[in-house]
Parts: sequence; structure tokens; C-alpha cells
Amino acid sequence: MESLRFTGSGSEYFKIWIVNVLLTIITLGLYYPWAKVRNRRYFYANSTLDSRNFEYHATGKQLFVGFLITMVFFIAYNLIAQVSPQGSIILLLVLFIAIPWLIWRSLMFNMRVTSFSNVYFSFEGQLGKAYINYLLYPFILLLLMYGLPAAAFFMGMDDIATAQAMGEGAVVETSAMLTTFLPIAMFVAFIVAFYFYAVIKKKNTEYVINGSRYGQGIFKTNVESKKFLMINLKTMGLSFLVMLILGVVVGILGGSDTIMMFSNPESMKHGRIPEGFALAMGIAYLIMIFAMILIMSYTMTRQRTYTYENTFLDDKISFASTLRARDFSWVMLSNLFLILVTLGLAFPWAKVRMAKLMLENTLVDTEHGFDVYLSEKQEAQSSLGEQIGDAFDVDVGVAF
Repeated sequence: MESLRFTGSGSEYFKIWIVNVLLTIITLGLYYPWAKVRNRRYFYANSTLDSRNFEYHATGKQLFVGFLITMVFFIAYNLIAQVSPQGSIILLLVLFIAIPWLIWRSLMFNMRVTSFSNVYFSFEGQLGKAYINYLLYPFILLLLMYGLPAAAFFMGMDDIATAQAMGEGAVVETSAMLTTFLPIAMFVAFIVAFYFYAVIKKKNTEYVINGSRYGQGIFKTNVESKKFLMINLKTMGLSFLVMLILGVVVGILGGSDTIMMFSNPESMKHGRIPEGFALAMGIAYLIMIFAMILIMSYTMTRQRTYTYENTFLDDKISFASTLRARDFSWVMLSNLFLILVTLGLAFPWAKVRMAKLMLENTLVDTEHGFDVYLSEKQEAQSSLGEQIGDAFDVDVGVAF
């Protein structure tokens, strides 16, 4: 297994970045598509594997069309919202329905304009499955999370209304049943929704990877909902642990001030917040930011490792991820600090650091006939060349 490499540098990328920022400001944002192309071409060209690099072939003109569509929609939404709030809701509904199509077209576009070692990628996922994955499944998840508890609540209200006609005793009995039943219904709905969220993660991952192509090569993955569920359960456990630690920190640092604040919230209205409580809350807030990044890093890296180890290209090329949560969270936190203290000027170095981290922890099996495999794909590429020039899309991005 050989890891990818990033050969660029922060100082080198800074020159591209600062010019992009200035030109985007001068042109009132119109240069943004060309700036995005310059950025991506730099990062793709400096992303290498086995002395071969990636290339990004989109043009600013292609992205500009999608940029205009986005701007027109944004302006139209604000104008309609001033005249008719109902019209703005309808426009948002149209956008919501169009999201799966945008994701599908974006995947097709971004794959077609990307190549490695002169062989282009492509995406052949079906539009119907995009609507199932990105519209139907999320809608079902919302029903499970909010629809079932709401239905149980309103059914309980109807029972209480019926019981009122039967007398005070019936109302008390029905209210007691509702108080018991509603938390159970909410808990069951949460458990089902929690599992279904793992199912959605599995479906979305398989849709993107199994629909991807490298030349005529086929990517394939077969992941299980159970594994994603276990990762999510551990994430939830970490979240509960963080909440417990925050409570302890606030209690210890705040001391009597914290007890007073929680036992008598009205005291805040008659004077300033006690210093002990303010200090405790400030430290707790910093711990919470750190913990959120660490928890997010844990979830992302575990899912990434599991997905990569179950992904293959033509059943010949395997992949692996060695990205660790502590490394990812450290780079994120230190990047955030650098950007804040430099008022944004360290952004190019932060982006390069993250690119190096991600690529150097992405491994590809190059040991078993990798050169021969690439040569075969390059020879078969000519039959796909005519399709590449027709690529066009609204550029939206999807990650898994």
C-alpha cells in the first residue's frame, strides 16, 4: 500500500489565494468561479500517487453558469419574500425537491472533469436512486423523529377531549396514561430514527461509490448499517461523557456562584452575573468547542476507515485510511487558531496542512500490477474522450 502525497506549500498557494480574493472583491464576486478553478487545479496537480498526479479540467465558464443560476435564485427568493411570504416558501419547496437532481448532476460533473494519470473519472448513478437517497429517506427520517411523537401527542389530546365528556375522573386517568405513553413513544421513535440514520449512511455511501468509474473501471463497496450504527452509538456515548464533564467543570469552578445561579435564576435580573459562574461558563464553552471537534473527528475518521477498507476498484485495487481522530482534530483546532490570530491570512497554510493530512493517510494498493492496470485504462480512455467536453453542471459538492 502506498499513500498519496501533496507536494504543494502554503507559501505557494498563498500567491494564488490572495490574487483570487482580490479579483473576487474587485469584480463583486463575479470572478469566484474562475477562482475556484484555479484553487482546484493547484490542489489536484499537487496531489500525487506513485509519481502520477490528478488533474482538474473544468473551466471558469462552466462553473460561471452554475454560479449565475445560484445568484438568480438567491435574488429571486429575496424579492419574492418581500412581496409574498407564501411565494418564498413555494420557491424553497422547489429547491428542496431539486436537491437530489443537483447532487446527481454535481457528481456527474465533478467526476467527468477529474482525471488521474490521463484517465478520467465518471459517475453512472441513476437519478431515481438519487431521489430515493437524498429526498425519500430523509423525509422518512423526519417522520420517524418528529411525526410519530407528534401523532402520539395529538391522539392523546383527542383522548383527553373525549374523556372530558365522561367526567373529571376519566380526564385524570387519560392524562396519566398520556404522561406515561408519550415519553415511551418518543423514545421508540428516537431508537428507530437512530437506526434508520445508519441505514441512510450506508445507502448514500454505496450510491456514490458504486456509481463511480475510473475510465471503464468500476468502484465497488459493500458496507453494513450495523457498523455505522455502532460508530454512531459510540459517538453518542462520547457526547454524554462530554456533557457530564462540562457539568462537573461548571460546578467546580463556579462553586457557590453556580449553585446560586441555578437555584435562583431570577437573581440574574437584579444584578451582574457572578464572576465565578462567568469564568466557569467561559471555560466550559472552550471545552465544548474542543470536544465537538474531537467527537466529529472520531465519527468521520471511523466511518472513513470502515468505508475505505471495504472499497475496491475492479476487485483489483484496494484502499485504506490511516487517519486518526486525534491527528484530524489537532489540525482542525490549530488551523482554527492560526486563522483567528492572523485574521484569515493563514488560511492558505491551513488548507495545505489539511490536504497533506488527508492525502498522506489515504492508501492505495500499488503493489500488484498497478502500472499494468493504469496502462490498460489509458489505452481504453480514447473511447470516452468525446463525452468529457459535454460536462456542465451547477457545482454543489457531496461527501461521504
